[in-house]
This record gives sequence, structure tokens and C-alpha cells, in this order.
Amino acid sequence: MFHKAKTSTRWVQPRALSLRELRKKSILAAIWSAVLLAPMQLNGASLTGGSRTTEQASDSVLLVLAAASLADVLPRIGDEWERLGGIPLVFSFDATSRLAVQASQSGAGDIFFSADPQWIRWLEEQGTVSLGSAVHFAANELVIAVSRDISVPLEPDMLLGFERIALAGENVPAGKYARTALEKAGVWSEIEKDVVRGGSVRGALEWVARGEVPAGIVYRTDAEAEPSVSIAFVFEGPEYPQAQYWGVPLGSTAHEESAADFVNFVLGDAGQPFLREAGFSPPQSFVADGESQGQAAGDTGDDLVASVSSAVRLSLIVAFLATLVGLIPAVGLGWVLARRDFRGKTVLSTIVTAPLVIPPVVTGFLLLSVLGASTPLGGLIASIGFPVPFTILGASIAALVVGLPLYVISVRGAFEAVDPMYEELSWTLGCSPWKTFFRVSLPLALPGIAAGAVLAFARSLGEFGATVVLAGNVEGSTRTIALAVYTLLESPTGRETVWVLVGASVIISLIALLGFEVLSRRQKRRLEDRHAR
Repeated sequence: MFHKAKTSTRWVQPRALSLRELRKKSILAAIWSAVLLAPMQLNGASLTGGSRTTEQASDSVLLVLAAASLADVLPRIGDEWERLGGIPLVFSFDATSRLAVQASQSGAGDIFFSADPQWIRWLEEQGTVSLGSAVHFAANELVIAVSRDISVPLEPDMLLGFERIALAGENVPAGKYARTALEKAGVWSEIEKDVVRGGSVRGALEWVARGEVPAGIVYRTDAEAEPSVSIAFVFEGPEYPQAQYWGVPLGSTAHEESAADFVNFVLGDAGQPFLREAGFSPPQSFVADGESQGQAAGDTGDDLVASVSSAVRLSLIVAFLATLVGLIPAVGLGWVLARRDFRGKTVLSTIVTAPLVIPPVVTGFLLLSVLGASTPLGGLIASIGFPVPFTILGASIAALVVGLPLYVISVRGAFEAVDPMYEELSWTLGCSPWKTFFRVSLPLALPGIAAGAVLAFARSLGEFGATVVLAGNVEGSTRTIALAVYTLLESPTGRETVWVLVGASVIISLIALLGFEVLSRRQKRRLEDRHAR
């Protein structure tokens, strides 16, 4: 027999919300609305993930992938194009080698402007662009750019007196052209050991402009646009290579006619005056098998392939040094943050963990601004025989700073897991705080500290952004696995070797993470056993 449950209804007058609660609810509502509406507002795409070929995006813009050395002039030409009624443009500037790979693998983009005909040929082989559709629209000369405090003019053989010379990466067009020019000048074999590589021609020029490197070989247009450098020598004449700029519509474009029109616009009477004003030379006839251009644009063989053993060895050394040097700061900071309450603790914790969220490239720039040879602190360190930029010391410092937050967080957690009762018992037995730390706290937290060291080691193995800015990409000195992979990805001939380095990096990282898990579990079981006694 079932009985109906008695129910009662009672009117409860709603509580008036405070102004603070109203604001909180308003903010939450705004965030929730933004989350719901954002997918529908992205480029007019539908919730099912609309593509550029849909009607909503068909009349949007042309995406132009262009060599970094065109970053100053191409947008000006684009403004003129749009003023005359052309379809709007958006630009992505980077090294030609990276953009070519992006264009081939992503299937995105409308137009590609290259500083190297080799990558045009590669895109033709990949089927990314139509055969014979590329247009040669400009050329650029190489120059020796020097810091303002160095006297000019300067002949190539005078580079032998410089400690370092900045070049773009060996697979970046500017880097290949520079090597060919120095070989033609007969000085490459003598200065090769002093070369430091930037990620792009702009990166190499930035080192010269900041005074970190006394001289660099860059494009004339870039050097003329940088007020902090002087042009000491121009590689002009038929014996020296010139950078050749080519434009081509990409096969992925949904605006074939507009893409081809803009390429012709750059080549025509409307675009050429902007190029001449920026310092570019008129387009020259291109001979695919010509001696100088063939050397500049062709493969350089095994010299461009990073040594796998060298990259792995340097990665292990840098990670080990960063972990070893960071041990005392990590233990000290971890213990202070776990056991002490003081004014400014929040600020200290924020500063320590900041590199975890700041982009590594920004971290590298800040380190270069503090430890660079042109800075007071960096100059002082260099004067005692330990220069930081472009050395393994710089690579280790970059890895240390980026990996330290994980180190400190793990160590702090290890000390917080230790019951303070053990320390208090030690004090009551007459042990000083120092003895208690070394005899009680540290042994109990040791597995957790070891786990933090392994985690920091794994993070240091994969460090890239801060390292390339502070220490450069120097073969045999600072080129770790990450930098070697980065270098090989810029070469059509180096993509098979990449997998060897990728495999080595993944295996080493997984082993390190496995060690972290083992040590973390050991710390947990050890503390549980002590609590059970």
C-alpha cells in the first residue's frame, strides 16, 4: 500500500543581491556569451567549421605569405592595390623556407613571395603551385652591415679580424647567399668558425644593431632601413649572387584571378616604384643552371645537415648544467615558499613562475637585454672570461630560466607534503633549524626534489625560443636538438634526417617523464608509510 507523501509549499522571498554579486554575475554572463558566440563570429564561419571556400569567406581577403625582407615594402604596395579597388590583403612575413613548408602542408594561403627560386621549384614539385606560373619581380644585393662605432668601408677579408659574424640560417635564402658570397670572396673557410646564425636575416641584423655582433651579412634593403648600422661593403658585380624575389599564386587559393592580378601588380608599373624606393634592384633574367645562382640556391650537401650526435650531446649537456645549477636556487626558493609567510611572498612566487607563462622568445629577449655583451652586467661577465651570448653558457642559462618554475613548483610541493610535526619534534630535541633542515626536512622531501629535477631536465631538453635569441644557432656550440630540427625543417633535403632527431628527442623526454612519475610515486608512498606508523 502506497502512501502519498505530504508536500508543503513555502514562499521564500528572494534575497537582494549585493552590488559585488551583481557585477560578478554580469561578468560571468558576458564571458559565457562570448564563449557561445565566438565560434559564430570567427571570419563569418559556421558552427560546423566553415572553410575559406564558403560564401561567407569568399569575399574576405587574400592571404599573402612573403619573405621577411619584404616586410617594409610589400604592405605599401598592398595599400596602393587596395586604394585602386583590389581585394583586401593580409600578410604573413617569415623566412622563405618556413613559409614554403607552411604553404605546402597547411593548404592555406593565396600568394607566395619567395626570396629563393629553389623553394619555388620545390613547391612546383609538391604540386602546391602550377609549373611555370612564378614571376621574377625584384632582386636584392648583399652587404656587410656593421655597428655604428666601426669604421667603414670594409673589405670582406677584414672580417677575419672580427670575433663573430652574424648570418641568417644556412637554409634561409639570405644565409645561403651570404655563404656563397664569402666563398667567392675567398674568406669563408677562415671565418666559418666565427659565424653565428640567426633565425632570419632580420634576426642577424638585430644582433648587429644591438652591438652583440660587430658585423653581419644581410640584404641591402634591410641594412638601409636600420638606423643603428652602417653599410661597410656591398657585394655587387656578376661574381656575387643576388637574392631573387619571385611571386606565385598558390594552388590553395579560392581567388585565382585576384591572386594572379596582385602578383602582376607587384611586377608592373604600379609596384616597381615602391621596390626601387626601398632599394630593390630590377628583376633579372634567371638561368637555372647558372654558376653563381646555382650555388646560392642549390643544396649545399652534408654541410647543411646538422650532426645528430652533436645535437643530442649538446642537449644533454645543456639540460644537465641547467638542472645542476638550478638545484640550490630551486631547493631554497621551494622551501621558503612552502614554510615561510612574509610580506612579498606573492610577488616572489609570481616572479619565479613568470617564465612559465611568458613566451620563451620574450624571455630570451629579456635575458639578452640583461646579459648581452653591450650591457653592463653582460660586459662584466664577459670581461672575466665567460661571455654569455652565442655560447653553451648562454644556452644553459636560457634553459635554466625557462625550466626553473617547474623545478621550484615541484620542490615546493615536496616540502609542503612533509608534515611540520617532524620538524617541531626535532626542534624540541635541541636541533637547530639548519640541522633540522638537513637531517629531517631535506631527506623526507628528497624524492620530490629529485622528481622536480627530472622534470626541469625534461623541460630544458625541449627549450628553443629563449635559446635561439640568447645563444643563437651555432653548430657544435649551441645547436641543441630543438634548434637542429628547426634548421633541418628549413631545407628540402633535410626532412628525412629530422625524424632521427625527433625520435631521439621523444625517447629522451619520455624516459625523463617516466623517471618523474616513478619518483613522484615513491615520494607519495614514503609519506603515506610515515603517516601510517
